[in-house]
Amino acid sequence: SNFSEHHIDRLMEDGAEILPMVNQIEASVYKSWENIKAYCDGRGIKLMAYSPLGLGKESLLNDPVVTSIARSKGLAPSQVALRYLVQQGYAVLPLSSSEERLRLNLDLFSFSLTDAEMEKLYALRTKDEGIGLPSPYDMS
Repeated sequence: SNFSEHHIDRLMEDGAEILPMVNQIEASVYKSWENIKAYCDGRGIKLMAYSPLGLGKESLLNDPVVTSIARSKGLAPSQVALRYLVQQGYAVLPLSSSEERLRLNLDLFSFSLTDAEMEKLYALRTKDEGIGLPSPYDMS
């Protein structure tokens, strides 16, 4: 996991016979790796969002755009953030020890985000706020 395009190419060049099926990479409303996503999508590799709720220096769950969309739909901010990733094609597996949050996190398919809402959330990626993991491009 945390592979860039180069890592997957190298893996195959080094003799792997089966392309990875999943590449887990840090992704959230704030963190986006568009080149890696396009590369993986083009090869049938499913991207799984690591730390999909961010929770770096600033919690995306308190972001005014996320909370505004959540309020307008009667949802929790976490549901909006996770649904954004699902609609982008990511697999999400958020962790929680709270039964209520687990229930909310599982209820991602009873609603969808509009194109306008997706665009507002997409614009947040410029914050580039994550949990502090190194870039896949900086890993050897």
